[in-house]
Amino acid sequence: MIKEVVSVLPVLVVGIPLAFTIAIFAIGSGADALRNRLSVLCVALTFLVTLLMLPDSLKGTVFIYKLMVIIPGIWFYFRVDQLGLLYAVTATALWLLATVSSVGYMEGEHAKRRYFCFLLLCLAWTVGVTLAGNLFTLFIFYELFSISTYPLIVHEETPEALAAGKKYMIYILLGAAFVLFSVVYTYFLAGSMDFVEGGIMSMKLGKTALTVLFWSFVLGFGVKAAIMPLHGWVPDAHPIAPSPFSAILSGIMVAVGAFGIMRGMFSIIGAHIVGELGVGMPLAYIICFTIIISSIIALTQDNLKRRLAYSTIGQMGYIILGIALLTPYGLWGGMIHVANHAFMKGTLFLCAGTIIKRLGLRNISEMRGIAKKLPWTMGAFTVAALGMIGLPPTAGFISKWYLCLGSLEVEKLIFVIVLLISSLLGAAYFLPIVYTAFFQKPLEEMIAEGTGEAHAEEAPPAGEREAPWSLLAPVLAGALGVIILGICAEVHGLPLSAARFATQWFLR
Repeated sequence: MIKEVVSVLPVLVVGIPLAFTIAIFAIGSGADALRNRLSVLCVALTFLVTLLMLPDSLKGTVFIYKLMVIIPGIWFYFRVDQLGLLYAVTATALWLLATVSSVGYMEGEHAKRRYFCFLLLCLAWTVGVTLAGNLFTLFIFYELFSISTYPLIVHEETPEALAAGKKYMIYILLGAAFVLFSVVYTYFLAGSMDFVEGGIMSMKLGKTALTVLFWSFVLGFGVKAAIMPLHGWVPDAHPIAPSPFSAILSGIMVAVGAFGIMRGMFSIIGAHIVGELGVGMPLAYIICFTIIISSIIALTQDNLKRRLAYSTIGQMGYIILGIALLTPYGLWGGMIHVANHAFMKGTLFLCAGTIIKRLGLRNISEMRGIAKKLPWTMGAFTVAALGMIGLPPTAGFISKWYLCLGSLEVEKLIFVIVLLISSLLGAAYFLPIVYTAFFQKPLEEMIAEGTGEAHAEEAPPAGEREAPWSLLAPVLAGALGVIILGICAEVHGLPLSAARFATQWFLR
């Protein structure tokens, strides 16, 4: 049974990063140590306040706080259910790891005040999306966080970064047009935009109108979720952004697009109506195309972050495939993959950032033997990569297990085959990175032995062994999270608990 409780906690989750953003901007461009401490403190507090809602949420409590009336009948307010809290806890947890990593990564970089201000600003808008009580509130936060992402993508201010930022804005604005249409059309059809378990629509409104609404949600939020062919901004934005933010961009912000589709399907239209419309299976087949093609393209990428970006496109497909199946197991697999993918891909991008920062290497072909210099970093990378492939006992195995069960629930063996092929392709583009790092001789050793074709000046710098703790601690914590989410998936309080509770209401 759902119990609604008025609480100020959702306001604090959004308000804390906004307040700290103002404070960090006020202290100016100097005082690096103070700014770093304030940034980490801000995200830690936001994470803790979010966790405070978790115990009661898993007992059926929904937290509500109404801020203001926009027009009669439309409120700007928060309503935190189990799905929203699953995203919020995941977002703040990964944000904490990325913020700690940013302290080390941004050392010696330019425009650090701008970077940390927008990093915290994006956190506020992102959790605002996940805690929104209706479609109008979600849309406001969604657009704010989409726009606030731009300065972080173009942070390097190189021609490549500016070009990637321009492409990002074009795609996002096109997606925003469909989201805005969805908002207006929802109000036109139902006279409300509130999120309700089971949806607010009725088949009496007409099959055509509801089908149009469904696909407008998919097109609008699918741009952020990187559904092919709406994915064009992702391969350019991820490699060019600072790596700690790439971890957030891939682990959380792309997943917000999938969250928007979930809200449209389950809290606005309703799962039973989506089933009657017969639109779930067509979406699932489109997603299968995305999963396979993105994985094949990933095989061809030598730039590490670009390969990870194409992997993200396929992994977002897992989430949407799960919800398109409209079965309990499918929804469990899709929802828990939000958290599982965030830790796996977040760890991989943070490791990539360490490699770039310590060794100046971006291409996989240049990473021969780097595990000798970065053994713990590459160990964490390996754990996360095995998770992405889906090997037990990692988090990725749990996601794929439930997705396969969900596929069998609807008697679609083809989806199981797609998931297995995706795992094989994942092994094909992740394991060579691990082999190159651990089993190939470093280029400088090959040159010293006279077996290398490159000149000595082309060898990567020797550097120190391993990275500083500000870079190393987040990747180790992320790798540990990948294992815990795999081994302890059934433990109460972890993502599967929230997914099960949310599913029983969405599919009723």
